[in-house]
Amino acid sequence: MLPITIVITDGFSDWEIAPLSGLGRAFFGAPIHFASPEGGALRSAAGLPIADTARFQAPDRGVVVVCGGPALEQGESVVLTRQLQAAHAQGSVIAGICGGTLALAHAGLLQHVQHTSNAPGYLDQHAPAYSGTVRYVDQPQAVRDGAIITAPAPAPASFAVEVLAAAGGDRTAVSVIQQLLAREHLG
Repeated sequence: MLPITIVITDGFSDWEIAPLSGLGRAFFGAPIHFASPEGGALRSAAGLPIADTARFQAPDRGVVVVCGGPALEQGESVVLTRQLQAAHAQGSVIAGICGGTLALAHAGLLQHVQHTSNAPGYLDQHAPAYSGTVRYVDQPQAVRDGAIITAPAPAPASFAVEVLAAAGGDRTAVSVIQQLLAREHLG
């Protein structure tokens, strides 16, 4: 399986990556690494302190995941934009969930692919240079178009499946994540 780098920011929405990071590593052996745009300490939305993170550098291959969080709604991180563009140019799959889709919009990665996010207008509101509205798909599950994966906040299960499949996981095997998490909502 290809390496998966999860980029987190201060206040990151930990529930958005829990199925990917927890189930991905524990049940599918996914090689998952965490980083932040500048490196250093940060705290999750739930208050979980992270003593230190590596500074995000564009990998040569693999999948780069940008987790959502309020820091991403505060404007573009030039450092993150450049690293995402470099990772994409080097052939990595780039994925964003919730506010993470804003980072992809700032990097110009959503202009020519089908994509989704939190709601119609969310990307326009927070990413002034975004011009991919005609390719926006308003749906509650993750969307993959080539080397780009996007998802709204309440879609961590379908997001995990798409990311793990992009990293080389067997789609049938990783789809069990959605089935497991959906069971509590059935009758």
